[in-house]
Amino acid sequence: PVKKKKAVIKEGGKRGVEIEGAADMGGLQFFCTSVDEPEGDIELLLHSVKAMNEKSDPTEEERKGGSGHVGKMVFSAGVEQLAIVAYVPEDKQPELDCKEWIEKVLSLFGGKVVTDAKDYCQGVIPTDSNNNIFPLKIREALILEANNFLRKKGLFPEDNGDDDDEMVFGDDDF
Repeated sequence: PVKKKKAVIKEGGKRGVEIEGAADMGGLQFFCTSVDEPEGDIELLLHSVKAMNEKSDPTEEERKGGSGHVGKMVFSAGVEQLAIVAYVPEDKQPELDCKEWIEKVLSLFGGKVVTDAKDYCQGVIPTDSNNNIFPLKIREALILEANNFLRKKGLFPEDNGDDDDEMVFGDDDF
């Protein structure tokens, strides 16, 4: 459906601007978030992430994209599965292996890698009601895991409990 893809790309473009702002403000190189429009569809989620990474056109009235320099892991919950796309920009690839990052996150709930490359990796975790695996329920734990993996590699600010001047960005902040 063309309409759905448009909505996905629009949401991705807007989120890209938000990520760019948060990254510039907090000095972040990596960002983990979720989007709603793809509804767990892995291909649509890839379109969303690519829209986030589009070069921002300063002549356009509504800015979109602009966060191609920020590595990211983006989650989308659907009824059937949780879709995940990891993106590592070229200049960050020596520090972070895209496949290793997504595999670590997927391993929490027995997910599988669908495609892997140096820049974009895709994975899914199927809904499994017998084991209490529901996309919306597990999403936050996975975002935390993705961030912790980055922390261990020194690529994400430590959460040292001193929240006087530290800002932590999550989905609820947008």
